[in-house]
Amino acid sequence: MRRRGYMLSSRWRVGAPLARCWEVLADPELTWPVWWPRLRTRDVAPVDGLVGSSATLLFRTPLGYALKVGLVVDEADPHRRVLVSATGDLVGTGDVALTALAPERTQIAVVWDVRTTRRWMNATAPLLGGVFAASHARVMRAGERGLDAHLARTRVVTGT
Repeated sequence: MRRRGYMLSSRWRVGAPLARCWEVLADPELTWPVWWPRLRTRDVAPVDGLVGSSATLLFRTPLGYALKVGLVVDEADPHRRVLVSATGDLVGTGDVALTALAPERTQIAVVWDVRTTRRWMNATAPLLGGVFAASHARVMRAGERGLDAHLARTRVVTGT
C-alpha cells in the first residue's frame, strides 16, 4: 500500500528569549512531557552537541489514536536550527528553526516532511488526510501553549 505524504508546518511564538527556548528544547533529558500535553518519551539517548541524539516520542492525538515516532538529530546549529530524521509511524524529516522576534519573544518554526507507515492511515488517507493534518495542528498548538506556559513559570522561578 502506498504511503501518504504530508508537509506540515507550524509557527510557535513564545514569550521568552531565544536562548531560554533553546535550553528547554535541547534539554538532554528531553523533558518535553512536563509541558507538552499528551506526549511521552522513552529511549532518550542524548549526545554532546546534539547530533546523533535520539528518542522515541509517543503522542496521543486528539482523535484518540497514538503515534510512535523515533527521532534522531542529524544536524544542529545551536540557538538557530535542528534537523531530525523520523522513523516509526511517520518517516521523513523535521526542520526546527528558532528566530528572536524581540528580546523576550521567540518564533519556533517547525516543518515536517513525512509519510505515514500505518496501514489503516494509508488506507483512509484519501478521506481522512485533512483530519490527520488538523489533528497534527492541534497537537502542535498544545505544544506551543504548553511551552509558553512552562517558560513563563520557570522565568519567575529562575529569573531568566
